Amino acid sequence: MDVEKITEYMFFKSRPESADLAMVFGTQYREPLKQVKKIYYDRLTEKILLSGGKNRHTGRNEAREMALNLIDMGVNLADIVIEDKSTNTLENVLFSKQIIEEEIGFQDVRRILVIAKCYHVRRALMTLKRHFPDNIDFLPVTYDLLGFGQNNWHASPVGREKVLSEMDKINKYLVKGDIAEL
Repeated sequence: MDVEKITEYMFFKSRPESADLAMVFGTQYREPLKQVKKIYYDRLTEKILLSGGKNRHTGRNEAREMALNLIDMGVNLADIVIEDKSTNTLENVLFSKQIIEEEIGFQDVRRILVIAKCYHVRRALMTLKRHFPDNIDFLPVTYDLLGFGQNNWHASPVGREKVLSEMDKINKYLVKGDIAEL
C-alpha cells in the first residue's frame, strides 16, 4: 500500500471561499455543522442545502436533524434548503440537483461549497462532476471524523478501512458510470 499516493488521491485541502450555495452531504455526526456555522457566519454563502434521508444506523433523518441543529446555532430557516429522501451519495447528488433546479435555479449557482467527510469528499466531488452542469465550480470543505484525517488515516484501523473502502467504491462507480474522474 502506497500511503503517499493514496493520500494524494483521496484527500483535498479545504477551500471555504465565497460561493452561491453550500451543499452538506448527510451524516449522523455533528462535525459538519461546525463548518457550516462558520461558513454561514463568515458570510461565505447565504444558502445551505442539507442532503440526507433516513440514516440506516440511527433511523433518524439526516437532513432534518442537521437543520434543527443549525437553527439552534442561529442559522435562519429561510436560508436552509432540505433534501431528505436520499440514502446514498448518488441520490444525494441527483435529488439535490432536482431541488436546486426547482427551488433555486442553476442560473444563480456557479460555485458550490461541498461539505463532506475528509475521506468521502473525492467521491462526492466525482459524483457532482458527473451529474451537475459543467459550468459549476465545486470547492471542497472537509472535516476529520472518527479520530483520523489526512495526516494519520493510515495509522488507524478505522481510517484504513474507511479510506480503502472509499477507493473500492470509486473504482466500482467509475466502471458503472455513476461518477467522473476529476
